[in-house]
Amino acid sequence: MFRSRGLVLLLTALATLPGLTLRPAAAAAETVPYTCTISEDGGSVRITVSNPARVARSCLVACQFQTPLWGGEAQIICAHQVPARSDNVEMCTKSAGGVQLLKQTHGSADCIRR
Repeated sequence: MFRSRGLVLLLTALATLPGLTLRPAAAAAETVPYTCTISEDGGSVRITVSNPARVARSCLVACQFQTPLWGGEAQIICAHQVPARSDNVEMCTKSAGGVQLLKQTHGSADCIRR
């Protein structure tokens, strides 16, 4: 019981110091360059991303496409660890599931920075 009381007193004392926080560092996402390239037959997409940071980071790329089915829009997402200071790393090549991708309508890419 004395040990836990002492720990509570220590943490309480540390929390009162100006500028000291005991919270873990927050991670934030940073927008990075990417490409979503539709194959010639419109049946698949190749997604690449660049990581300009000095450290490897976890990245997520989302690409939306116009299609003749599914309400006219489909989305393909890839997520992987990307090496430091790399350009145009292939995240994935994915099939459109038998639906033709007509053109890219939107997309985004973010890598987590700590």
